[in-house]
Amino acid sequence: MQDRVCFFSEYDLSVGYHLELAEKRVIEIANDNIPQDLEGIIELWHIRRFIESDCKLLRWSDEDFARLKSATEGYKAIIARFFNCLNPQTIKDEFEALEEYEYQKTFWQIIDSFNLYKIISPEVVREILSNDTSNLRDVLCSQGVVEKFKVIIREELLSNIDSTCILLDIYVAKREEQAERKLYLPSNLSLEDKEQIINKYLDSERPNLNYVRLITQVKNDKNKITLSPRTRLKAKRIVDKLNKDLLNDPKASKIRWSVNVRFSLKEGIPPLEIGTDEQGISTHTYSVSYIKACDNKQRILYCGGVFGWLNNHFLLNLINKKVESDGMEEAFMDKGVDSYPANIAFNKKELLSQNMLHAYDKVLQELGSSLTTELKQYYEQHLRSEYDYLGLVLNLPLPNDSFLNKCRVLCPELDAIVKQYTTFVEYDEIDEELIRLSYPLKIEEGKSILTNKYYEINTDNKDVDLALSGLFASGNYILHHVEPFKGKHYHSLIELLENEDSVSYSNYSERQKRFLDILIQQELIGINSQGYLYIVDETKIEILESLREYGVCSYWHYDDKGRKILDDYFEKGWVVTDNHLLSKSEREYFSYYLDNMMFTNGKAYRNHYAHGSITSAIDDEEHLKAYYTLLKLLVILMMKIEDDLWSARRALAIDTINRVKSNNWIS
Repeated sequence: MQDRVCFFSEYDLSVGYHLELAEKRVIEIANDNIPQDLEGIIELWHIRRFIESDCKLLRWSDEDFARLKSATEGYKAIIARFFNCLNPQTIKDEFEALEEYEYQKTFWQIIDSFNLYKIISPEVVREILSNDTSNLRDVLCSQGVVEKFKVIIREELLSNIDSTCILLDIYVAKREEQAERKLYLPSNLSLEDKEQIINKYLDSERPNLNYVRLITQVKNDKNKITLSPRTRLKAKRIVDKLNKDLLNDPKASKIRWSVNVRFSLKEGIPPLEIGTDEQGISTHTYSVSYIKACDNKQRILYCGGVFGWLNNHFLLNLINKKVESDGMEEAFMDKGVDSYPANIAFNKKELLSQNMLHAYDKVLQELGSSLTTELKQYYEQHLRSEYDYLGLVLNLPLPNDSFLNKCRVLCPELDAIVKQYTTFVEYDEIDEELIRLSYPLKIEEGKSILTNKYYEINTDNKDVDLALSGLFASGNYILHHVEPFKGKHYHSLIELLENEDSVSYSNYSERQKRFLDILIQQELIGINSQGYLYIVDETKIEILESLREYGVCSYWHYDDKGRKILDDYFEKGWVVTDNHLLSKSEREYFSYYLDNMMFTNGKAYRNHYAHGSITSAIDDEEHLKAYYTLLKLLVILMMKIEDDLWSARRALAIDTINRVKSNNWIS
């Protein structure tokens, strides 16, 4: 088969090659060499797609492109005439003779675009689909074709074992994957049909572990897809079995990760030492003497500072961070669109934090206290004396309770604390009767005293996306890959400029310069008199780094300059304000553990323990894990309340100073 023009996307790396080919083909057709075969006609469609997407070769002038555009304006009419003249008796053979896979998909798109359903019979559609099941996906890309032949397509979906993968791609797969190739289902495919398809796959001889995992992440929606508890249980049990088989398979590659957490009685050591033991295992050693000397406030904030759960702006480090996963992990992670994207780094942090807190609680008990004792004192006494926050008495688990009962006590108390705090925010007091009469409130709904507590990234703004990609991305623009520093393997433009002071603008290609110019216009990167690039403002970079890593900046933790930059970014539409107690990513983190409202793979501890769906029959080890997870959430919640009260006090002080300055009381 001769090389054919093929439009995949305006961003595809093959664009240049296919544009060269398209140019030659346009010239040939202009000389009355109009194709007379199906493949040649479909090629016209792809040529036109390039032109309509404004794809140009660098050597083309505006006049060149205008001529090509004019020359191709009649292509759609040629395509329509050709398809209308196709012989219904031979159309199946002509379709199957298409050697280019992408052209077979385009065949259905053309029929859809021109409403040419009369040229193809239902019997032919059935034969094409039954002869090659891969054709089903191509047909499902064309909504009109799907509805026209919905009876046949429904039958094919019900009989095809791979239909489950199609359903998962539509309802569960990640959004970026969905956007790449949207699929449509026939309107006559019922909810019962979809569950039947899923069950047929689960009952098959060799279901794929990744797909079965995705089945467990299906989010029930009566307008899309629903799975019964029985089907979900079947999927879960198959996942458990397949995981067990995989772990026991001697041929399977396994990656093991270990970390030691030690609390040392040795005097004179720092609060934290990180090193490796004799086996090369990472070891975190904490000083018991330091803990012993801490007061109540310090013992709670210990988790944020020494354990590293919070950064210096009191943003949660334990959240899943996209920046902590590499491209390979993102590509192969079997997480659905409605699941929490727990990457490897996240799971490591969670394992470590669990071990930290469990061991820390034991140390506190040996010192005559406990974590729950410290938390109770912190909430009832410290916040009262420091901020005049009059919280109600906490109902925390008793030491001798089973871990099952401890979880049952702790779950409602988490919500109660947030309800108290939100009442305080709204009414400047905590009235027990008012709380009793108020609507239920989840942790994720808790409010901040401040209307502009957080400045969160506006994910719909392309300018901030370009800024973050250009400065920090390791792949998209490759601005860190430039002579003479290519051999040093920097991972981003910022890393390059932070380490080198002689990065010449002139050494970049024209394509790279276009992206650099955007950063220069945004006043993030500058060019000095010698032609070298430099970082214009470190504070801007710090703010953008926080937006990239956490998705948010804690406004009142910045100085006047930082807040001015954030205000400017707000005016530009780069960020939006948020008034919750927890940032968006922190709310997602809490939701992942407490319920399944946001994520289909959530632990749903609140749902299970508060609603009685967890029994003592479950392994006590699971209750212990759940307890220390809930206790960790309580610690985080306490620290976030303190941060909110501190931020409010700081905001008030800054506002007072500014008003005094404006009245010329002080300079």
